[in-house]
Parts: sequence; C-alpha cells; structure tokens
Amino acid sequence: MATITFENVAKIYSGQNEVRALDGISLTINEGEFVALLGPSGCGKSTLLNLLAGFEKATEGTLLFDGETVTRPGPDRGVVFQEAALFPWLNVWQNVIFGPQVQGVARADYEPRARDLLKLVGLEAFAGALPVQLSGGMRQRVGIARVLAMSPRALLMDEPFGALDAQTRLSMQQLLLDVWQSLGTTVLFVTHDIDEAILLSDRICVMTARPGRIMRTIPIALPRPRSIASLTSPEFMAYKAGIMSDMKV
Repeated sequence: MATITFENVAKIYSGQNEVRALDGISLTINEGEFVALLGPSGCGKSTLLNLLAGFEKATEGTLLFDGETVTRPGPDRGVVFQEAALFPWLNVWQNVIFGPQVQGVARADYEPRARDLLKLVGLEAFAGALPVQLSGGMRQRVGIARVLAMSPRALLMDEPFGALDAQTRLSMQQLLLDVWQSLGTTVLFVTHDIDEAILLSDRICVMTARPGRIMRTIPIALPRPRSIASLTSPEFMAYKAGIMSDMKV
C-alpha cells in the first residue's frame, strides 16, 4: 500500500497550439484507499494517471509516491489499461508470472502468489489456455492478475472495463471489489461511468472539462463490503443524482 500526493500539478503540451491538459491538481490518496477520477472525455483523467505511472512528466507542481518524487515507471505502480494487452504466444500462467520472472524474483516466491491470484480471479482452471481462447472479460482478469503478481503498492486502472459489454462489466466490477477487499491495495481508478465510480470508490474526484481541475471531491459512505445490489439502494441513487447535477448530465 502507498500514499500518493499531487501538489499543484499541471501538464502542458507544447506545439503549434499549446494545450493545458491539467491545471492545479492537488490531491492526497491514502494507503489502501480506492479513489476514482470521474469526468468527461478529454478532461485529463488518463493524463493524470500517466503522470503517476511515470509515463509522462508534470510540467508544474510535485507528484510524490510514498514521499518520493515520481520520475519514471516502476513495479511499485501496476497499471491496468482498457485492453489487457497479453502476450498472445504465452498461456495464462506464463502471462501472470512474466513480470516476476523478468524482475528476477525467486520462483519459490512468485509461484504461490501467482496461484493464489489465479484462484482469486477465478481462472485457475484456465492456466494453460492462450489469450485467443478467452473471452474479453477473462483476458482482463488475466491482466489484473498479471499486474498484481508484481506486488505493486498501488494499482492504477485506466477505464479497465470500458470495452466490455454491460453484463461482463458488472461481473468485473464485482470481481474488483472482491480483489480489493482481499488485498487492500491503494487504487486510482479512471472512469467516465458514474455508477461504476460510486460502486467502487471510497472517494470520487469529479473533474472539469479541459484544462482538467478537481471540481469536487465526494466521500462515498456506502457500507463495505459492497456488491452489485448496492446499485439500486436509495443511498446510491442520492449520490448519483448529486454527481449528475455537478456534471450537468
């Protein structure tokens, strides 16, 4: 688990037409907290996540990961993208253990964790299957297990369920709730789906249109553990109505 701090962070893309993607982002994410970034397309949600992942550098401000300035990618920050991007020539087991193998982790250390993770995401029976033999939801489960096999202190998720059909998406949301409840990893989750943000998060940061700023931070006090059944509760609907008003949806 990790603490993440953004202090007055801005991102400006120079060129013929300068673009200020983010402006004045200040946010602290506590150890083990699940925080969602919610906002319209193009508001800078993914840019903010990429800065934390070390894929890009902030133009202004400071970004700290457990008190250390983020300067590059690292295994302490596991990233899950919208597409699982598995190695198609490796089976499920080989994909999951790839990261620890490359990092030189002892087999005796990574194999038990990999087995536990495959069981946690419900794929222990598919360890020998190739990605082409799996559904989209199953591939994304492999992708999550592969990232978690690196034992990251934070999980950065960029609309990981956006490409899935509605039923599979609900199933993956429940899976993520169960995995997070089990592991307690710090999570930064990018989404444009209001229901998803409320269901999963401890806090939601609602962002403005570009340049992206945090318009409002909303603590979600729905009791945990949560399930898909929470989506129809009066408390859930009250949060949704308030956020829709903020976003003028």
